[in-house]
Amino acid sequence: MRLKGKTAIVTGGARGIGREYSTRLAQEGANVVVADMLDQSETVAAICHHDVQGHGIKVDVSDWKSVSAMAAEAVGKFGQIDILVNNAGLMAGLKVGPFEEIDEAEWDRVMAVNVRGIWNTCRAIVPIMRKQGGGKIINISSSTVFLGFPYLLHYVASKGAVVSLTRALARELSGTGINVNAITPGFTGTKAALDLVDVKDVEMLKQMQIIHRLEQPSDLAGTVAFLASADADFISGQTFNVDGGAVHH
Repeated sequence: MRLKGKTAIVTGGARGIGREYSTRLAQEGANVVVADMLDQSETVAAICHHDVQGHGIKVDVSDWKSVSAMAAEAVGKFGQIDILVNNAGLMAGLKVGPFEEIDEAEWDRVMAVNVRGIWNTCRAIVPIMRKQGGGKIINISSSTVFLGFPYLLHYVASKGAVVSLTRALARELSGTGINVNAITPGFTGTKAALDLVDVKDVEMLKQMQIIHRLEQPSDLAGTVAFLASADADFISGQTFNVDGGAVHH
């Protein structure tokens, strides 16, 4: 129970990888705010099985007013925010294709959620953490940044921005007690990811890895729990690649 007495916010926490993060943090003893555009009730119920409190909030991370209201509601419910997992991201439904054929509106939408969304949540939560004397921010990027993965340029570019944002923010928050780190998951067996590629592509991606199996959301949850805990108090500004060894970073 490394996180007993702590409160975490997980954006995009209602399903897939986000649900895995939410339930793992609950297993470690944290109360968890599940912040998502989707219905949060099933994940909140799963959290409460671990003898901690869960709370769902509907939020659009690309909208400042929505994020500000989320932060206020979370503090009103639990009195503190110790952990922020910036997991909300836009990948489902994206069109795979040449960069010059990307629709401008889709490009802007990806950047609004995947990059501005993290900026918004940090703007809302960092002042709370400052007053408390510290906290943990964990930003979810992607190993596609290191692979130079083609035909999803807007998505890959947005996830590259997450790594840069993490490094710069960690420096800016030096001395505050707030640690900022990033995780770069590999290709993970969620519906959103599997809908983007063919079966043969999944097999090829598996063979690129040192560990030749499809990555699952549960493979990422331990790294999030570690970075959220006191075990990672001396780590900030770092990027942890969790992709089965597809990339040596």
